[in-house]
Amino acid sequence: MHFIFQEQKIAFYIFFYTLPSTDKWSTAIDPVPAFDNNESVYTDSHLHLVDLKDRDPGFMLNLPSAGWKGAVVAHDKEEFAVSEALRANLPPTITGFGIHPQGIRWDTADFLCDLAAAGKISFIGEAGFDFFGDKPERIRNEENLRAQREVFEFQLALADRLGLPLLIHARKAMDLLLGYGLGLKRLQAVIFHGWPGRLQDAQALLEKGIPAYFSFGTTLLRSGKHAIETCSSVPLDRILSETDAPWQPPAGEAWTTLGHIAAVVASIAGIREMSVDDMLERLAGNFAAAFGTRI
Repeated sequence: MHFIFQEQKIAFYIFFYTLPSTDKWSTAIDPVPAFDNNESVYTDSHLHLVDLKDRDPGFMLNLPSAGWKGAVVAHDKEEFAVSEALRANLPPTITGFGIHPQGIRWDTADFLCDLAAAGKISFIGEAGFDFFGDKPERIRNEENLRAQREVFEFQLALADRLGLPLLIHARKAMDLLLGYGLGLKRLQAVIFHGWPGRLQDAQALLEKGIPAYFSFGTTLLRSGKHAIETCSSVPLDRILSETDAPWQPPAGEAWTTLGHIAAVVASIAGIREMSVDDMLERLAGNFAAAFGTRI
């Protein structure tokens, strides 16, 4: 068993670091647009505000609905500061911070602990594993496995200590995550962004008592076989919707917009043979339960 709780290291980070000021990153933002009697509540459990603004500076003028809610991620100090300035001008959203397995940044660990201890983030992530093999650091060998395990275990321990949900990024690593069952089941919620596994993986997580939520995005719009199979069969109260905007665009699109959440939700509703309105209500309840919020 490789799981190690790094309690002393976490305690040191929590109590001896000071959160840097973000004032210099503030920027003028266009106001949120008005909506005409649109009561739909779209919930987007994963998006990247800074990357989205780089591609579409006017994205705030095209929100899916007045009732839209999102969960925003960032992975370094500067990105977090800019993301927070953008988020301040959106409808109510929540924010998270994590050390991403695609670019391990131990220099952000103190910042993550500061944010979490001060209640400035609602979840930790993205955290997880990436062994897709498209870059040297994503090849599954002993060195990379050790590096990704260490940073994942650090974030898992922090989430457990502070009672925060953990948002997971995983590629070709479901077997590793299943091995952390004892640690994951202690958490408030484990949110699998862009669910990457098969139905049997989802079932195995739930059978281990892990409070898992399975977030589906544009893979459904590309007719992803395993995503559709899982979405059709996991418990309804364990499903979330996301865009991962601006990443993972639908076929023929340059990037994913926040507006693509409508097509994602319609796809989920069709798979579960429910009306879109009923699915929107269910997904909003799941979002609140997963992230522990009533925004």
